[in-house]
Amino acid sequence: MRATLKQLAERTGLSISTVSRVVTGKGYVSGESRKMVEEAVKALDYVPQERRPVSLKDHDNLVMIMIGGIRSTLCSALLETLVQELEKKHKQPFVAVTSFSPERERDYLRFAAENHFFGVIALAIIDDPQTVEMLRHYPCPVVLVDSFLPALDLDSLCPDYYKMGFVAAEYLIARGHRRIAFIGGLEDSSITQDKKLGFEDCMRSHGLEVPEGGVLYAGIMIYENGGDVARRILKMDPLPTAIVSSNDLSVGILNELSAQGIRVPEDVSLFTCEDSELAAHCHVPLTAVSVEMERMSVDSVKTLFRRQRHPNAPRCLYSYNPTLRERSSVATPREKMA
Repeated sequence: MRATLKQLAERTGLSISTVSRVVTGKGYVSGESRKMVEEAVKALDYVPQERRPVSLKDHDNLVMIMIGGIRSTLCSALLETLVQELEKKHKQPFVAVTSFSPERERDYLRFAAENHFFGVIALAIIDDPQTVEMLRHYPCPVVLVDSFLPALDLDSLCPDYYKMGFVAAEYLIARGHRRIAFIGGLEDSSITQDKKLGFEDCMRSHGLEVPEGGVLYAGIMIYENGGDVARRILKMDPLPTAIVSSNDLSVGILNELSAQGIRVPEDVSLFTCEDSELAAHCHVPLTAVSVEMERMSVDSVKTLFRRQRHPNAPRCLYSYNPTLRERSSVATPREKMA
């Protein structure tokens, strides 16, 4: 019998999405995890299964899964469950596309509209004025996941980003931190601003202010941007005792700090919003807040089918509470212990 991704995941103790990234060669995976998967592939004699191409003849039954804005293990986790829900449970054909620019997003949205797709599930769509205008009178049902466009009356499923920022600050303050830097994504993103507002409100509730220059914006929250952000942090004087970041960017920051001789958590603590497998398995596992990705994915498919049945129903806004995951990247600041 042919070995499966699930069997590889069970043998290695990793998730199916991580195993898939190694097998397909798409996306970042740590060296240790990659080695484990490669050894399991050999041991189980795994051969990738060829997928039958989806026919566009029946495009009115197709769902487009569009991954925008970020490339992260967060989207991988969402995508894994979405595929299972559409393909296995609903027998619904789909195509998945990636679109790391507003222009590419509009191209895909235009294609789906012109070909009368069943609907679009958009992960982390970029909040761009032209895209918003295109979606204002869009002919296909659209469900936003891990994104929110305030100007549009679209169904949206999002973690409670305000609470994420608040919980991050509350946790660090409780451990004695007072100089805490906040790292956001795109400055004009509603998600970034919600996290920042929650973070700042918590700081103010404790009589604290964000240190001067202590709010930085990384653009897209990907691993590759972490090095630049870490170098900008190291120019702060005095250095913050703790950093709040998000997504795979946090791991990039961690690795650059380590390369510069800055120890986490001995010299600086690091807290990440939007937990990921990468954050959980890096050389210093990161304390984080997470949301139930599986539940959010399942709800998004249900919402799309409901919108098809009831196109004029009021829009649905789902908010998911974050859960704290305590690991090894936060400690009491040394100045507090002295």
